[in-house]
Amino acid sequence: MMFKTHLVFGLFISLMIINSIKISHPIAFVFLVTAFTSLPDIDHPKSRLGRKLFFLSWPINIVFNHRGFFHSIFPPIFLYLIFKLINLNLLAISIAIGYLAHLAGDSITKEGIRFLYPIVKLNIKGPISTNSFFETAIYFILTILNVLLTAKLFNIL
Repeated sequence: MMFKTHLVFGLFISLMIINSIKISHPIAFVFLVTAFTSLPDIDHPKSRLGRKLFFLSWPINIVFNHRGFFHSIFPPIFLYLIFKLINLNLLAISIAIGYLAHLAGDSITKEGIRFLYPIVKLNIKGPISTNSFFETAIYFILTILNVLLTAKLFNIL
């Protein structure tokens, strides 16, 4: 899934959450969840995040490969527990939700992801080709839904 589609999906998830339950710092929550949807692609040196953090991305890619360990359930659990332990609760939940949103997005692509890697190497995948017409359609639908959710949030609709 492309960077922009991950971002609008993360935004969609965060807007759904703040439209449903009370979050102490909703603007920070939306920003953090949306930003952290790109975090799993730190394992891909040619991703937008990987190019910016190439000094981390290249070694991570050499050791773990793209869509390996960093595209499993274990990094968001680990990050959540670390930030929860040091009482950064908003950051903990935002990272976990953003990270999981990324994994959910990649799981509907033909490349798929391995949620339990390296324990179980089962690849969960869907029918969508990355950067295809269908991904573009998903992007535009999510963008429209984000506008509607934002309007609802501010009582415009």
